[in-house]
Amino acid sequence: LDTVELVMAFEEEFGVEIPDDAAEKILTVKDAIGYIEENSAA
Repeated sequence: LDTVELVMAFEEEFGVEIPDDAAEKILTVKDAIGYIEENSAA
């Protein structure tokens, strides 16, 4: 999967919106988890 597909999957699965500038900074799984944890409506 390319990055765009992963970001779209994260948005759909976790109910978060990831803007393009933030998506560019997500380079690892750890980055993705951190972003989702910080920006999810818990």
